[in-house]
Amino acid sequence: MLPGIDIKFSNGNIGTVVPSADGVFGLLASAVAVATKFELNTPYVLKGMTDVASLGIVNDTDNYVLYQWLSEFFAEAGEGTELWLMGFPKTDKVSDWFTQDVGTGITPVEGLLDAANGKLTALFTAFSPDGSYVPTVSNGFDDDIADAKSKAQTLADNYTATKYAPFYTILEAYAFNGTHTDLPDLLTESNDRVGVFIGATQKRTGTVTTMGATTSVLAGRLASTQVQESPGKVKNGPLANLTAFIVDKAVEAYDVESLHDKGYISFRTHVGKAGYYITDGRLATKADDDYHYIERRRTIDKAFRIAHDIASNEILNDFDLTNEGKVDPIYAKDVSGRMETAIATQMTARGELSTDSSNPNDLGVQAAFNLDANVASTNKIEIVLKVRPKAYARWIEIVLGYDVNLNS
Repeated sequence: MLPGIDIKFSNGNIGTVVPSADGVFGLLASAVAVATKFELNTPYVLKGMTDVASLGIVNDTDNYVLYQWLSEFFAEAGEGTELWLMGFPKTDKVSDWFTQDVGTGITPVEGLLDAANGKLTALFTAFSPDGSYVPTVSNGFDDDIADAKSKAQTLADNYTATKYAPFYTILEAYAFNGTHTDLPDLLTESNDRVGVFIGATQKRTGTVTTMGATTSVLAGRLASTQVQESPGKVKNGPLANLTAFIVDKAVEAYDVESLHDKGYISFRTHVGKAGYYITDGRLATKADDDYHYIERRRTIDKAFRIAHDIASNEILNDFDLTNEGKVDPIYAKDVSGRMETAIATQMTARGELSTDSSNPNDLGVQAAFNLDANVASTNKIEIVLKVRPKAYARWIEIVLGYDVNLNS
């Protein structure tokens, strides 16, 4: 085993009852190549609709879904937002994108992840197969998405462990039949790096029939907000899209609460407010999982990246030991201090972690060496790193009534 770092995510600790590098995402899309401009299985970096035009991706039959996704993403995230794109043949299924090659063990998606050199913090899909594809729907949507969900989780886990570049994936509930009672309950699963979106900005049986979901709007909202913010945060205002549907029914006429209660992400409205919002950022895992929500996932993943950046500088570094063969406390304090300072500067100072207002020295992060380990014999440094998350006003209870003695 090569000298390196092993960062494990602890879980069960919470008791859960502005474009930046944090919002650099990847799009995986069914597409048709454009001669001399746009090739399949090739990574591209886009920063606006001008780049889309330069690739020859237009609003035609071949790349209709891809073009719509890109235009909606930049409308929500803003021109100048960095997005990585890889197109795949329309004969591919979504699960194919996440399937390991028998010979190399590498998935097609890794071509995009590797090209971005660890920058991508999330992947989104835009599936639009050719006319020969017939989805098999036995649990509310295309069965292939269930396969893709499992493979996407495995890839994310493995890539995080080997490349130290954590990410999550949002899939579409492709070919959703419109009946929420048919849907599997995602809250019984353990896919804390995968979410499933239901809903689109146009009717399924519109001018062009599409069976996917508009993950572009969710991606755009996340790309334009900080890691600790829920995509459903009302104070950030309504989404850019002016219409939203579940199959052919307007979102406001559909029981989106039932979708939410099964762990799906969708559109919603708020009484007295114009426009559409995201329901919440649920991932396909248990509700009490520390990483059940996208904002929890994004926050801990950012801390992971910062911690790795600091710790990787210590690989094969030599340091002093105590008379018992343990880590010298001065060295431990130096490394843990640099780790805490980096996270505090890049996260706490930006409002991405919580601090105790009663303690002026609280940084919202704590790194502690195991000073009892015999490093002389194991050559292993053990560090426990903890960060304090934000809380979220998911439910608000107000008791309203009359009282003539308000000043007493």
